[in-house]
Amino acid sequence: MRSLRLKLILGFLLVLGAVILSFSLFVYFAKRNALLSVLDSRLTNGMEALATHVELDEGRLIFRPAVDYDIRGVLPQAYRIVDAQGQVVAQSAPDFPLTWPTACSADGRPSWTTSPAEKDGSWRLAAVSSRVGDEKVGNDEQVGDDEMGEATVPLSSVVTIQCGAPMAPVKRELEDLASQLTFLALAAFLVAGAGSFFLAGWTLRPVRRINAALAEVSEASLDRRIDPGPFDRELHPLIAQLNAALDRLDRAFRRERQFTADVSHEMRTPVAGILSTIEVLLRKPRTGAELREAHAENLQIALRMESMIERLLLLARMDAGKGSPARRPTAIAPLVEEVLASAGPEARKRGLRLEHDVDPALEADVDPGQMKIALGNLVDNAVCYNNPDGSVRVRARRTPEGLTIEVEDSGIGIPADQLSLVFDRFHRIDASRAEVTDGYGLGLSIVQKIVEAHGGRIQAASGRSGSLFTIVLPGA
Repeated sequence: MRSLRLKLILGFLLVLGAVILSFSLFVYFAKRNALLSVLDSRLTNGMEALATHVELDEGRLIFRPAVDYDIRGVLPQAYRIVDAQGQVVAQSAPDFPLTWPTACSADGRPSWTTSPAEKDGSWRLAAVSSRVGDEKVGNDEQVGDDEMGEATVPLSSVVTIQCGAPMAPVKRELEDLASQLTFLALAAFLVAGAGSFFLAGWTLRPVRRINAALAEVSEASLDRRIDPGPFDRELHPLIAQLNAALDRLDRAFRRERQFTADVSHEMRTPVAGILSTIEVLLRKPRTGAELREAHAENLQIALRMESMIERLLLLARMDAGKGSPARRPTAIAPLVEEVLASAGPEARKRGLRLEHDVDPALEADVDPGQMKIALGNLVDNAVCYNNPDGSVRVRARRTPEGLTIEVEDSGIGIPADQLSLVFDRFHRIDASRAEVTDGYGLGLSIVQKIVEAHGGRIQAASGRSGSLFTIVLPGA
């Protein structure tokens, strides 16, 4: 099970661990380098002290410390003085079994190495070579051809000073330091883990408060909102989105309740008509003609109910996302002509003129079936809410925005306060303003759903006389 608190704790400890590890390694290696530097400095001082007390006497190297100088204070624990032939001139006692370095740099700098030993583990070893010289003074006069006099003869020899010291003290100090750092790291982890546990809980407290506030929201109290005031500003965008979601949910529930009430109201009228007709028929025996008339009336009511139910089912499918348009290249002019032809009988009955202005070559990528339903509903509304001897005009053209279709009538118009409501389900213009009120108030809702399914938009405009509905389908 995923836990945000656990993620916060693990993330904090991971960062802390990286910091502690980096710091510990830095301290460890800095201490190691410092200890080795001190050790190397001691060995260097020892080699210098040994070199100053090596002499060349009668061509032979000897180690002769000065009488007035106590060299023991600077002598390393192990040392050797070796001549050019590899013979040991002097060494510490006892002779430690060490692998002494022999290769020395030509510029007189010491060479360093680490060698294992049976005693005290590893040893730090250093070696440096230098030249030791002496001279013997004699008579520089030459007595004869067969007689040689003594002359000043320079004598010198290369000597190698080798020094060593055990690494055990350094190793012990480093082990003590590693133990201390490990202990401090574990203690820091324990303290940080406990602290981060409580800190994560304190940080997530606003989330629990938001959760508690949302738990109080129910179907009966969808008007409740979360006040962002007491929360940190980082949570304000989240609270704003939650409040917006609650607003949408509240509107959806209101529409659902209103939709249910409207459907109940609309269904009650035809059902009441059918029941009334049947009750009248059952009061006394009826002739065949009376029965046929009653059945014809019930059939008309049932057909109206079927039409309304089909429209409701279409809206329900589109609300559920199951009415996706099956687009294909479609000629717009024949589509408009077919819609106007269907509305022709009712238009002629009212003395209306049906006109269209569509380029025969105009094509668009649309679902012809759905567009026929949308245009048919707009034209039917334009016919039903028109004035006698009026007109209905359909225009379609290509614009920079896409395909634009306009349906304009010369009818009663739409009041300004109802323009924003005409696409609501079951909304109808005031019956006193229209001659025909047999509609269900679902046509424009269906048109809007179809247009939105095509990725477009529809808007209504109205003046003192007539209305104009504009459909824009971008990319169609």
